[in-house]
Amino acid sequence: MYEQDKDAADERWYGVQEAARLLGMHRATLFRALRSGQIIADRTTPMGRARFREETLLAYREFLRHQAAASLDHVYLPVRIMARLANVLAAASLTDDPDTILQETLRLLCPPHGNFDMVCVGIHAPDATDPYALEFPAEYGFPDRLKAAYRYLRPYEDFPINTVMRTGSPDICNDIRHHPFPNATAMRTLLQNNVNSYAVFPIITGAGASKRTIGVLAVCGHTAHRFSTQERLFLGGVSDALSACFVQGLLRTRLSPLETPAMLSAERVLDIASRLLDTALSATRCPDVFPPSALPIEALCNLFVEESQALAAWVQGFPPRACGNTLDAPHGDAALSRYRCNLQSLVRRARTDGGLKRELWQNQMTAVALPVPLSCGGRGAVGAVWQGVRAEVAAEEILLSTLASACSLVSQSQ
Repeated sequence: MYEQDKDAADERWYGVQEAARLLGMHRATLFRALRSGQIIADRTTPMGRARFREETLLAYREFLRHQAAASLDHVYLPVRIMARLANVLAAASLTDDPDTILQETLRLLCPPHGNFDMVCVGIHAPDATDPYALEFPAEYGFPDRLKAAYRYLRPYEDFPINTVMRTGSPDICNDIRHHPFPNATAMRTLLQNNVNSYAVFPIITGAGASKRTIGVLAVCGHTAHRFSTQERLFLGGVSDALSACFVQGLLRTRLSPLETPAMLSAERVLDIASRLLDTALSATRCPDVFPPSALPIEALCNLFVEESQALAAWVQGFPPRACGNTLDAPHGDAALSRYRCNLQSLVRRARTDGGLKRELWQNQMTAVALPVPLSCGGRGAVGAVWQGVRAEVAAEEILLSTLASACSLVSQSQ
Protein backbone atom coordinates (compact mmCIF):
# COMPACT_ATOMS: atom_id res chain seq x y z
CA MET A 1 0.00 0.00 0.00
CA TYR A 2 1.07 3.60 -0.47
CA GLU A 3 0.40 6.72 1.47
CA GLN A 4 0.23 10.39 0.52
CA ASP A 5 3.10 12.61 1.63
CA LYS A 6 1.81 15.45 3.80
CA ASP A 7 3.98 18.00 2.00
CA ALA A 8 3.09 16.79 -1.51
CA ALA A 9 -0.46 15.53 -1.59
CA ASP A 10 -0.26 14.48 -5.26
CA GLU A 11 2.93 12.45 -4.86
CA ARG A 12 2.69 8.69 -4.56
CA TRP A 13 4.74 6.86 -1.94
CA TYR A 14 5.41 3.13 -2.09
CA GLY A 15 5.69 0.91 0.97
CA VAL A 16 8.03 -2.08 0.99
CA GLN A 17 5.39 -4.59 -0.13
CA GLU A 18 4.25 -2.56 -3.14
CA ALA A 19 7.84 -1.52 -3.98
CA ALA A 20 8.93 -5.17 -4.02
CA ARG A 21 6.02 -5.97 -6.35
CA LEU A 22 7.04 -3.17 -8.73
CA LEU A 23 10.65 -4.41 -8.70
CA GLY A 24 9.59 -8.03 -9.22
CA MET A 25 11.30 -9.35 -6.10
CA HIS A 26 10.41 -10.77 -2.69
CA ARG A 27 10.07 -8.10 0.00
CA ALA A 28 12.75 -9.89 2.07
CA THR A 29 15.14 -9.32 -0.86
CA LEU A 30 14.27 -5.62 -0.84
CA PHE A 31 14.92 -5.49 2.92
CA ARG A 32 18.36 -7.01 2.29
CA ALA A 33 19.06 -4.36 -0.36
CA LEU A 34 18.04 -1.67 2.15
CA ARG A 35 20.30 -3.05 4.86
CA SER A 36 23.25 -3.31 2.47
CA GLY A 37 22.75 0.26 1.21
CA GLN A 38 22.11 -0.83 -2.37
CA ILE A 39 18.89 1.18 -2.29
CA ILE A 40 18.04 4.05 0.09
CA ALA A 41 14.51 4.93 1.13
CA ASP A 42 13.34 8.42 0.21
CA ARG A 43 11.53 8.78 3.49
CA THR A 44 10.97 6.95 6.77
CA THR A 45 7.67 7.13 8.65
CA PRO A 46 7.56 7.90 12.38
CA MET A 47 7.05 4.15 12.87
CA GLY A 48 10.33 3.45 11.05
CA ARG A 49 8.80 2.13 7.82
CA ALA A 50 10.57 2.84 4.53
CA ARG A 51 8.80 4.77 1.78
CA PHE A 52 9.97 5.15 -1.83
CA ARG A 53 9.23 7.46 -4.72
CA GLU A 54 8.41 5.77 -8.01
CA GLU A 55 11.41 7.30 -9.77
CA THR A 56 13.72 5.84 -7.11
CA LEU A 57 12.31 2.36 -7.69
CA LEU A 58 12.48 2.67 -11.47
CA ALA A 59 16.11 3.80 -11.24
CA TYR A 60 16.94 0.84 -8.98
CA ARG A 61 15.21 -1.56 -11.36
CA GLU A 62 17.29 -0.16 -14.21
CA PHE A 63 20.42 -0.60 -12.08
CA LEU A 64 19.54 -4.26 -11.53
CA ARG A 65 19.06 -4.75 -15.24
CA HIS A 66 22.48 -3.28 -15.99
CA GLN A 67 24.03 -5.49 -13.34
CA ALA A 68 22.46 -8.61 -14.82
CA ALA A 69 23.80 -10.45 -17.87
CA ALA A 70 23.01 -9.01 -21.27
CA SER A 71 20.37 -11.54 -22.37
CA LEU A 72 16.69 -11.05 -21.61
CA ASP A 73 16.61 -14.42 -19.85
CA HIS A 74 19.10 -13.13 -17.29
CA VAL A 75 17.36 -9.78 -16.94
CA TYR A 76 13.97 -11.27 -16.15
CA LEU A 77 15.11 -14.48 -14.49
CA PRO A 78 14.37 -13.29 -10.90
CA VAL A 79 10.86 -12.27 -11.94
CA ARG A 80 10.20 -15.61 -13.62
CA ILE A 81 11.44 -17.62 -10.65
CA MET A 82 9.54 -15.59 -8.08
CA ALA A 83 6.39 -15.80 -10.19
CA ARG A 84 6.61 -19.60 -10.28
CA LEU A 85 7.13 -19.79 -6.53
CA ALA A 86 4.23 -17.37 -6.02
CA ASN A 87 2.00 -19.87 -7.86
CA VAL A 88 3.03 -22.56 -5.39
CA LEU A 89 2.49 -20.23 -2.43
CA ALA A 90 -0.92 -19.01 -3.57
CA ALA A 91 -2.05 -22.46 -4.75
CA ALA A 92 -3.20 -20.69 -7.91
CA SER A 93 -3.70 -23.95 -9.79
CA LEU A 94 -4.45 -27.02 -7.73
CA THR A 95 -4.14 -29.16 -10.85
CA ASP A 96 -0.42 -28.39 -11.08
CA ASP A 97 1.95 -30.71 -9.30
CA PRO A 98 3.87 -28.49 -6.81
CA ASP A 99 6.94 -30.74 -7.00
CA THR A 100 6.98 -30.36 -10.79
CA ILE A 101 6.68 -26.58 -10.48
CA LEU A 102 9.53 -26.56 -7.98
CA GLN A 103 11.69 -28.70 -10.27
CA GLU A 104 11.00 -26.39 -13.23
CA THR A 105 11.75 -23.34 -11.08
CA LEU A 106 15.14 -24.70 -10.02
CA ARG A 107 15.96 -25.56 -13.63
CA LEU A 108 15.71 -21.86 -14.48
CA LEU A 109 18.78 -21.29 -12.27
CA CYS A 110 20.87 -23.52 -14.55
CA PRO A 111 22.04 -22.99 -18.16
CA PRO A 112 20.88 -21.77 -20.59
CA HIS A 113 18.91 -19.39 -18.34
CA GLY A 114 20.94 -19.14 -15.13
CA ASN A 115 24.56 -19.14 -14.02
CA PHE A 116 24.71 -22.35 -11.98
CA ASP A 117 25.40 -25.93 -13.05
CA MET A 118 23.68 -27.70 -10.16
CA VAL A 119 20.91 -26.68 -7.79
CA CYS A 120 18.90 -28.42 -5.10
CA VAL A 121 16.45 -27.82 -2.28
CA GLY A 122 16.91 -29.88 0.89
CA ILE A 123 14.28 -30.21 3.60
CA HIS A 124 15.07 -31.17 7.19
CA ALA A 125 14.16 -34.81 7.79
CA PRO A 126 15.99 -35.95 10.94
CA ASP A 127 16.24 -39.62 11.79
CA ALA A 128 17.66 -41.71 14.62
CA THR A 129 21.22 -41.59 13.24
CA ASP A 130 21.39 -38.07 11.77
CA PRO A 131 19.71 -35.04 13.41
CA TYR A 132 20.63 -32.89 10.36
CA ALA A 133 19.52 -35.34 7.69
CA LEU A 134 17.92 -33.86 4.58
CA GLU A 135 15.60 -35.12 1.90
CA PHE A 136 15.65 -33.49 -1.54
CA PRO A 137 12.23 -32.84 -3.09
CA ALA A 138 13.86 -31.14 -6.10
CA GLU A 139 17.34 -31.08 -7.61
CA TYR A 140 18.89 -30.51 -11.01
CA GLY A 141 22.32 -31.27 -12.44
CA PHE A 142 23.76 -33.31 -9.57
CA PRO A 143 25.49 -36.52 -10.79
CA ASP A 144 24.29 -39.81 -9.35
CA ARG A 145 27.81 -40.50 -8.09
CA LEU A 146 27.77 -37.40 -5.90
CA LYS A 147 24.31 -38.21 -4.52
CA ALA A 148 25.41 -41.76 -3.70
CA ALA A 149 28.59 -40.49 -1.99
CA TYR A 150 26.57 -38.03 0.08
CA ARG A 151 24.15 -40.73 1.27
CA TYR A 152 27.05 -43.04 2.15
CA LEU A 153 29.17 -40.46 4.00
CA ARG A 154 26.44 -38.77 6.04
CA PRO A 155 26.20 -38.39 9.01
CA TYR A 156 29.91 -39.11 9.54
CA GLU A 157 31.14 -36.31 7.24
CA ASP A 158 29.89 -32.72 7.34
CA PHE A 159 28.93 -31.26 3.95
CA PRO A 160 28.25 -27.53 3.49
CA ILE A 161 24.48 -28.06 3.29
CA ASN A 162 24.50 -29.80 6.68
CA THR A 163 26.70 -27.09 8.19
CA VAL A 164 24.17 -24.46 7.07
CA MET A 165 21.36 -26.64 8.42
CA ARG A 166 23.10 -26.70 11.80
CA THR A 167 24.17 -23.03 11.99
CA GLY A 168 21.35 -21.31 10.12
CA SER A 169 23.91 -19.07 8.33
CA PRO A 170 24.71 -18.98 4.58
CA ASP A 171 27.92 -20.63 3.33
CA ILE A 172 29.34 -19.15 0.13
CA CYS A 173 32.46 -20.39 -1.63
CA ASN A 174 33.77 -18.69 -4.77
CA ASP A 175 36.56 -21.23 -5.30
CA ILE A 176 36.69 -24.42 -3.27
CA ARG A 177 40.44 -24.81 -3.83
CA HIS A 178 41.10 -21.54 -1.98
CA HIS A 179 38.42 -21.90 0.67
CA PRO A 180 39.20 -23.06 4.24
CA PHE A 181 37.37 -26.37 4.46
CA PRO A 182 37.01 -28.11 7.84
CA ASN A 183 36.30 -31.50 6.31
CA ALA A 184 38.87 -32.90 3.88
CA THR A 185 36.71 -35.88 2.89
CA ALA A 186 33.71 -33.75 1.98
CA MET A 187 35.95 -31.34 0.04
CA ARG A 188 37.57 -34.20 -1.87
CA THR A 189 34.15 -35.65 -2.68
CA LEU A 190 32.95 -32.32 -4.08
CA LEU A 191 36.09 -31.84 -6.19
CA GLN A 192 35.88 -35.38 -7.56
CA ASN A 193 32.37 -34.57 -8.76
CA ASN A 194 33.40 -31.31 -10.42
CA VAL A 195 32.01 -28.93 -7.77
CA ASN A 196 34.37 -25.95 -7.63
CA SER A 197 32.07 -23.23 -6.27
CA TYR A 198 28.86 -23.18 -4.27
CA ALA A 199 26.42 -21.07 -2.26
CA VAL A 200 24.10 -22.54 0.35
CA PHE A 201 21.32 -20.46 1.92
CA PRO A 202 19.16 -21.56 4.87
CA ILE A 203 15.39 -21.76 4.46
CA ILE A 204 14.20 -20.23 7.72
CA THR A 205 10.83 -19.86 9.35
CA GLY A 206 9.89 -17.80 12.39
CA ALA A 207 11.87 -15.25 14.36
CA GLY A 208 13.36 -14.89 17.81
CA ALA A 209 12.81 -17.97 19.96
CA SER A 210 10.63 -19.56 17.26
CA LYS A 211 13.25 -19.15 14.52
CA ARG A 212 13.98 -22.49 12.88
CA THR A 213 15.93 -23.70 9.84
CA ILE A 214 13.65 -26.05 7.90
CA GLY A 215 15.88 -26.62 4.89
CA VAL A 216 18.50 -25.25 2.49
CA LEU A 217 18.83 -23.92 -1.05
CA ALA A 218 22.15 -24.88 -2.67
CA VAL A 219 23.64 -23.85 -6.02
CA CYS A 220 26.96 -25.17 -7.34
CA GLY A 221 29.26 -24.49 -10.30
CA HIS A 222 31.75 -26.58 -12.24
CA THR A 223 34.17 -23.65 -12.24
CA ALA A 224 35.18 -20.95 -9.78
CA HIS A 225 32.45 -18.31 -9.57
CA ARG A 226 32.40 -14.97 -7.81
CA PHE A 227 28.97 -14.55 -6.25
CA SER A 228 28.01 -10.90 -6.72
CA THR A 229 26.01 -8.89 -4.20
CA GLN A 230 23.05 -9.05 -6.55
CA GLU A 231 23.26 -12.84 -6.79
CA ARG A 232 23.47 -13.16 -3.02
CA LEU A 233 20.41 -10.93 -2.56
CA PHE A 234 18.54 -12.83 -5.24
CA LEU A 235 19.35 -16.29 -3.83
CA GLY A 236 18.46 -15.09 -0.35
CA GLY A 237 15.11 -13.91 -1.73
CA VAL A 238 14.53 -17.31 -3.36
CA SER A 239 15.20 -19.05 -0.02
CA ASP A 240 12.73 -16.67 1.67
CA ALA A 241 10.10 -17.46 -0.97
CA LEU A 242 10.73 -21.18 -0.54
CA SER A 243 10.19 -20.80 3.20
CA ALA A 244 6.75 -19.35 2.56
CA CYS A 245 5.97 -22.13 0.07
CA PHE A 246 6.87 -24.86 2.53
CA VAL A 247 5.16 -23.29 5.53
CA GLN A 248 2.05 -21.87 3.83
CA GLY A 249 1.90 -23.04 0.20
CA LEU A 250 1.23 -26.33 -1.54
CA LEU A 251 4.67 -27.61 -0.54
CA ARG A 252 3.79 -27.59 3.17
CA THR A 253 2.90 -31.29 2.95
CA ARG A 254 6.66 -31.87 2.68
CA LEU A 255 7.00 -30.91 6.35
CA SER A 256 6.01 -33.77 8.61
CA PRO A 257 3.61 -32.50 11.30
CA LEU A 258 5.47 -34.62 13.85
CA GLU A 259 8.76 -32.93 13.02
CA THR A 260 7.46 -29.38 12.64
CA PRO A 261 7.45 -28.32 16.30
CA ALA A 262 10.37 -28.20 18.64
CA MET A 263 8.89 -30.45 21.34
CA LEU A 264 9.11 -29.22 24.91
CA SER A 265 11.60 -31.09 27.06
CA ALA A 266 11.22 -31.31 30.83
CA GLU A 267 14.19 -28.96 31.31
CA ARG A 268 12.68 -26.46 28.88
CA VAL A 269 9.32 -26.57 30.64
CA LEU A 270 10.93 -25.85 34.02
CA ASP A 271 12.95 -22.99 32.56
CA ILE A 272 9.91 -21.35 30.93
CA ALA A 273 7.79 -21.81 34.07
CA SER A 274 10.49 -20.17 36.19
CA ARG A 275 10.72 -17.20 33.84
CA LEU A 276 6.97 -16.68 33.84
CA LEU A 277 6.73 -16.72 37.63
CA ASP A 278 9.88 -14.61 38.13
CA THR A 279 8.53 -12.01 35.71
CA ALA A 280 5.14 -11.94 37.44
CA LEU A 281 6.73 -11.59 40.89
CA SER A 282 8.96 -8.79 39.64
CA ALA A 283 5.90 -7.01 38.30
CA THR A 284 4.19 -7.14 41.69
CA ARG A 285 7.19 -5.46 43.28
CA CYS A 286 7.96 -3.06 40.42
CA PRO A 287 5.00 -2.28 38.13
CA ASP A 288 7.35 -0.56 35.65
CA VAL A 289 8.84 -3.92 34.66
CA PHE A 290 6.37 -3.99 31.71
CA PRO A 291 6.11 -1.31 28.99
CA PRO A 292 3.44 1.28 29.83
CA SER A 293 1.69 0.61 26.49
CA ALA A 294 1.13 -3.10 27.26
CA LEU A 295 -1.12 -4.77 29.78
CA PRO A 296 0.86 -6.97 32.20
CA ILE A 297 -1.13 -10.03 31.11
CA GLU A 298 -0.41 -9.24 27.45
CA ALA A 299 3.28 -9.02 28.30
CA LEU A 300 3.11 -12.41 30.03
CA CYS A 301 1.37 -13.90 26.98
CA ASN A 302 4.11 -12.46 24.76
CA LEU A 303 6.76 -14.04 26.98
CA PHE A 304 4.87 -17.35 26.92
CA VAL A 305 4.62 -17.38 23.11
CA GLU A 306 8.24 -16.43 22.59
CA GLU A 307 9.64 -18.98 25.03
CA SER A 308 7.33 -21.92 24.28
CA GLN A 309 7.28 -21.32 20.49
CA ALA A 310 3.50 -21.20 20.47
CA LEU A 311 1.73 -19.44 17.61
CA ALA A 312 -0.73 -17.64 19.88
CA ALA A 313 -1.93 -17.54 23.49
CA TRP A 314 -5.19 -16.33 25.05
CA VAL A 315 -6.21 -15.67 28.66
CA GLN A 316 -9.75 -15.11 29.96
CA GLY A 317 -11.14 -14.34 33.39
CA PHE A 318 -8.22 -12.29 34.78
CA PRO A 319 -8.83 -8.54 35.22
CA PRO A 320 -8.93 -6.14 33.56
CA ARG A 321 -10.06 -8.04 30.41
CA ALA A 322 -9.50 -11.09 28.25
CA CYS A 323 -6.40 -10.70 26.11
CA GLY A 324 -3.60 -12.54 24.38
CA ASN A 325 -0.17 -12.09 22.90
CA THR A 326 0.66 -9.26 20.50
CA LEU A 327 3.67 -10.91 18.87
CA ASP A 328 3.48 -12.02 15.24
CA ALA A 329 3.93 -15.71 14.47
CA PRO A 330 5.58 -17.20 11.34
CA HIS A 331 2.28 -17.36 9.47
CA GLY A 332 0.34 -15.07 7.19
CA ASP A 333 -1.97 -12.49 8.75
CA ALA A 334 -5.13 -14.31 7.63
CA ALA A 335 -4.01 -17.67 9.01
CA LEU A 336 -2.83 -16.16 12.29
CA SER A 337 -6.07 -14.23 12.71
CA ARG A 338 -8.04 -17.44 12.16
CA TYR A 339 -5.96 -19.35 14.71
CA ARG A 340 -6.44 -16.62 17.31
CA CYS A 341 -10.18 -16.52 16.74
CA ASN A 342 -10.49 -20.29 17.05
CA LEU A 343 -8.29 -20.26 20.15
CA GLN A 344 -10.48 -17.66 21.86
CA SER A 345 -13.52 -19.86 21.21
CA LEU A 346 -11.72 -22.91 22.63
CA VAL A 347 -10.70 -20.99 25.77
CA ARG A 348 -14.28 -19.81 26.32
CA ARG A 349 -15.55 -23.40 26.04
CA ALA A 350 -12.90 -24.64 28.47
CA ARG A 351 -13.92 -21.97 30.96
CA THR A 352 -17.60 -22.88 30.65
CA ASP A 353 -17.40 -26.68 30.42
CA GLY A 354 -14.38 -27.35 32.62
CA GLY A 355 -11.70 -29.90 31.85
CA LEU A 356 -8.69 -29.77 29.53
CA LYS A 357 -9.52 -29.15 25.88
CA ARG A 358 -7.25 -30.39 23.07
CA GLU A 359 -8.00 -29.91 19.38
CA LEU A 360 -6.13 -30.75 16.17
CA TRP A 361 -6.57 -28.16 13.43
CA GLN A 362 -5.97 -29.04 9.75
CA ASN A 363 -3.82 -31.95 10.92
CA GLN A 364 -1.05 -29.36 11.45
CA MET A 365 -1.79 -27.42 14.64
CA THR A 366 -2.48 -28.51 18.21
CA ALA A 367 -4.57 -26.21 20.41
CA VAL A 368 -4.83 -26.70 24.16
CA ALA A 369 -7.07 -24.85 26.64
CA LEU A 370 -7.13 -25.27 30.41
CA PRO A 371 -9.74 -24.03 32.93
CA VAL A 372 -8.32 -22.63 36.18
CA PRO A 373 -9.99 -21.61 39.48
CA LEU A 374 -9.87 -17.91 40.36
CA SER A 375 -9.21 -16.45 43.79
CA CYS A 376 -12.59 -14.70 43.68
CA GLY A 377 -14.33 -18.05 43.41
CA GLY A 378 -15.04 -18.01 39.68
CA ARG A 379 -13.27 -19.79 36.89
CA GLY A 380 -10.92 -18.54 34.21
CA ALA A 381 -9.16 -20.27 31.35
CA VAL A 382 -5.91 -20.08 29.38
CA GLY A 383 -5.00 -21.57 26.03
CA ALA A 384 -2.38 -21.68 23.29
CA VAL A 385 -1.85 -23.21 19.87
CA TRP A 386 1.35 -24.85 18.63
CA GLN A 387 2.56 -26.13 15.30
CA GLY A 388 2.46 -29.86 14.72
CA VAL A 389 0.54 -32.88 15.98
CA ARG A 390 1.07 -33.30 19.72
CA ALA A 391 -0.47 -36.52 20.97
CA GLU A 392 0.70 -35.87 24.54
CA VAL A 393 0.18 -32.39 25.96
CA ALA A 394 1.36 -32.85 29.56
CA ALA A 395 4.18 -30.32 29.09
CA GLU A 396 1.82 -27.81 27.46
CA GLU A 397 -0.67 -28.27 30.32
CA ILE A 398 2.03 -27.49 32.91
CA LEU A 399 3.05 -24.33 31.06
CA LEU A 400 -0.54 -23.14 30.70
CA SER A 401 -1.13 -23.72 34.41
CA THR A 402 1.99 -21.66 35.17
CA LEU A 403 0.81 -18.91 32.82
CA ALA A 404 -2.49 -18.84 34.74
CA SER A 405 -0.63 -18.50 38.05
CA ALA A 406 1.50 -15.69 36.68
CA CYS A 407 -1.58 -13.86 35.35
CA SER A 408 -3.29 -14.27 38.72
CA LEU A 409 -0.31 -12.66 40.47
CA VAL A 410 -0.18 -9.59 38.24
CA SER A 411 -3.97 -9.11 38.10
CA GLN A 412 -4.24 -9.13 41.91
CA SER A 413 -1.48 -6.52 42.20
CA GLN A 414 -3.20 -4.03 39.89
